[in-house]
Amino acid sequence: MTRVPSVSYTATLGADVQNHSLCYLLNTKRILPLDCRSGFSESISHIGSRFSMNKDALWALLVVILLTSMAAMMLDRDDEQTTSEPDIQPEQQETDDTVQDEPIVEPPHDDGHLHPAPILSLISAEDDGSMISMSGYVIHGHPDQVLVDVFYLNESIVQFTPDASGLWNLTVNTEDTGTVSLNFTATHTVENTTSDPMVVDIDRTEPAPEPVDEGEGDETEGNASDGNSTGNQTGNGTDDGTGNSTGNQTGNGTNDGTGNETDNGTTDPTDPPQPTYDASDLGQFWLDVFRCQPGQNITQVDDLTTAAVETHECSVSITMNQTHITIVTNGLPDHDFESTLACSQGNDCTRAQNYEWTIPRSPVNDTTGGHVATNCPEANGDYECAPARGEVAIAVNGVPFYGPEDGPGGDAVASQHGAYHEDRQPIVLGVCHAHNGQGGTFHYHADANCLHWHPEEGETMLDYDDSTPAAVAQNTANGSHSAVIGVSMDGYPIYGLWGYDDQMNIVEMKSSYKLKEGETGYNGIDDYVYVQGLGHLDVCNGHFGPTPEFPDGIYHYHSTMMNGEGDMGFPYFLLCYHGETFLDESGGGDDPCAGYGETWGPGIGPRPADCQGGGQGGQQGQLEDVQLLTPSMALSNAWLWIGFLALVALRVRRTRA
Repeated sequence: MTRVPSVSYTATLGADVQNHSLCYLLNTKRILPLDCRSGFSESISHIGSRFSMNKDALWALLVVILLTSMAAMMLDRDDEQTTSEPDIQPEQQETDDTVQDEPIVEPPHDDGHLHPAPILSLISAEDDGSMISMSGYVIHGHPDQVLVDVFYLNESIVQFTPDASGLWNLTVNTEDTGTVSLNFTATHTVENTTSDPMVVDIDRTEPAPEPVDEGEGDETEGNASDGNSTGNQTGNGTDDGTGNSTGNQTGNGTNDGTGNETDNGTTDPTDPPQPTYDASDLGQFWLDVFRCQPGQNITQVDDLTTAAVETHECSVSITMNQTHITIVTNGLPDHDFESTLACSQGNDCTRAQNYEWTIPRSPVNDTTGGHVATNCPEANGDYECAPARGEVAIAVNGVPFYGPEDGPGGDAVASQHGAYHEDRQPIVLGVCHAHNGQGGTFHYHADANCLHWHPEEGETMLDYDDSTPAAVAQNTANGSHSAVIGVSMDGYPIYGLWGYDDQMNIVEMKSSYKLKEGETGYNGIDDYVYVQGLGHLDVCNGHFGPTPEFPDGIYHYHSTMMNGEGDMGFPYFLLCYHGETFLDESGGGDDPCAGYGETWGPGIGPRPADCQGGGQGGQQGQLEDVQLLTPSMALSNAWLWIGFLALVALRVRRTRA
């Protein structure tokens, strides 16, 4: 019997080319003497006539063809199995060290998938002088398979495995003084991947003793040229050893000189130092700022629109490499909320989603220009427009910020505060200027400062005052710069309503947009014009300057409820992206079809006529009903042709007989 060699080919071309190639293969390998110029079926018929002296020869021909095809298929499978593994880059932590990739010989799990290297993160560290208590978490697909090794003075002192959620707690007993430096590494032995090292430094350096004057704390200064000063100060402080301290300070002082001043009062203890970050690498900053992450305390919250008391829980997961930060959330807030009309009238209440966003780890300004200006005409194409509807940014609790427009196309916030009557579709915003849209998608259209507002005893979230734009800022007016409420798609932070002006005074930040003469916001973005200098912020609703976390300055946005004239603070969050985004990699950004749904609904309008398909666009856009043609599918088609041609040859043989 003729030995059939192992032959591999991929039948992805047309039928004629496939048949000609197979004919050529059989001829050149001297398996069968075929005349490929006359066509494959004619050649088969010719061979059939040469074997006409007995039927066994014809059957032998068919067996040879089938064996050749089987050998080709088996070789194709072998090639697929021996293909080199893809180069998988592990997730990088925010240190400068790099992780060395190790080759993986066999898939470590039943499903054959691989994971990025583990990422270590510290939640807290407390020291009482003899015992150091720490907690943190490990980010990994299988954290309970990760081994954490702790080194002190270049020796391993303990190894442990976090729980299934990645949370870990550790206590180290030592009375060493100076700087106690603990070096952590996390290894997933199944895949042979190791995290970047995490170093925790505990400073036990003894502070220099303060000089103590005689007189039991009474201090008298000598005469000065401008007068006399006398002061008495008594202080009591208590430290419970957990990092919380209480103290009372009473001071009486008299200053005689050009005037008299008396100050009697009690001051709060000094707040802990504000951590600062590197504006060129925001990886650790976002790990510290985002809520609802594994290992953090997550409070169950209620949808106040429904009669039932619910137990919604937010969820946020953050992973990163050297350039990208990926944020995965379920879109549920961490405070009580109102779904409003979609829930009360349409029974479409807020529910968990599956969001995934990617932002730059090191944001940079956009200097390219030439962008589509449809959704931000005042930017003149200098910056990429944020969607008028749909997701423009992400709150620190994982809830999306939406653009300023409602479903019919008007300014949702202006309508809420009576600037015009929305007669096309009812739009109602709940507490914190948020509501639920189509498909249970909860989102903020403005404000979001309730993220840092907490009800007092006897109050509920409904006591958050959003009755007027002017009232909103007073909810969080405490004399300090507002905290971060979210992150833009360009990676720059979004702060609340209060910030620093040019003289470093704490002021309510005002937008520089105003309504065009005679307009009300009924037409949304088209009704507004940017007036430079009207408020504190630029055309995108941000500015460059210092913040508590970035004292040397960083570009950042602000939530705004009023403009420089005291009118509506459009665009409320942002209208364009001052920095470069990754939206072009996954759709959205300049996409005019982003932010629309299949049907009308609160906050979501009908799709324009030239926008086909469903979904809300942005980074969540997906391709549907797309079938991938694989080599095995193409090979199956070749089998059908081989069988068909064999039958044709047999038929021709019988006809000629």
